[in-house]
Parts: sequence; C-alpha cells; structure tokens
Amino acid sequence: MLMIVFLIILIALVLPRESKEFRIRVVAASDSPEDQREKYAVVRVLQEEIKKYNPNDIINEVQKNIDLMEAKITKVLKGREFLIRITKVKFPPKEHGGKVISGGRYRTLLVIIGEGKGKNWWSILYPEYHGISFEDREEISFEFYFYEKLRRIFSKSRGE
Repeated sequence: MLMIVFLIILIALVLPRESKEFRIRVVAASDSPEDQREKYAVVRVLQEEIKKYNPNDIINEVQKNIDLMEAKITKVLKGREFLIRITKVKFPPKEHGGKVISGGRYRTLLVIIGEGKGKNWWSILYPEYHGISFEDREEISFEFYFYEKLRRIFSKSRGE
C-alpha cells in the first residue's frame, strides 16, 4: 500500500501540470537578421496592444481582440504569411532570479511567422513573472531531482 502511495506521489511530481497562467510566443521564420527583426516588430506590436488589456481577465481580453492583433501584425509583416491562434504550448522550465519557472503546457497566444524555423521569443502574461521574456532555439532537458535520486538508489541496489 505504501508503495502505491509513493508511486502516485512520484507520478504527480513528474507529470507536467496545467496552469491558469497565460503566455505569448512569437516564432521567427528563420534566424536571419531580417526575420529576427520582423519577430521583434511583431512582439512590440503585441506588447503595445496587450498592455491596454485588463490583467485580471487577460485570456478573455486577448480572445476578444485577436482579430485586431492579427490586423496589426499583417501591417507589420507587409503581407508575409503568419499564423496567430490561442492554443496550449509546451514550455521548458526556466530559471530567473534564483527561482525556477515551471515548464509545462500553458494557454498561449502563438504567432508563427512564415515557416517558423527561427528562434522564438516568449513571455508570461501575468501574474508573477509578467514582463520577463526568453529566447529559445531548442527545448532544454530538465531532470527531476526526486526521479534522479530514486533512479540512483535503485541502480545501486541492483549492483549497477
């Protein structure tokens, strides 16, 4: 019985959790300087628009105004193809100021420019880490402390 409880706790620690946190991610067409400039132009337009919204109702505000944001991005990109939608996106964990920002699947305003093969910019839209942004090329590997400890213990007990 104790082993079953232990396994349930372990699984709960390992599985990514859903959050009510809302994020924004903009993916550049490529890593070329021009495509990266475009990405940041889109980021600036979105930030300018989103700062007008009620932070206590950010998800609804973004949903309500997605057509307006799409029109503004169309102007910035001068007809270049892009995708804009609200979806759940997997994010890697990050460290900021000595605290770990959890990885997991979060509701996200996602903008993909062109083929979306470039570096992506992302930020958290409220609450605690509002305004902090990150630049990612690849997902990072994140190991769980308890999982690694247990793996080592079991490896030693089997004589590996």
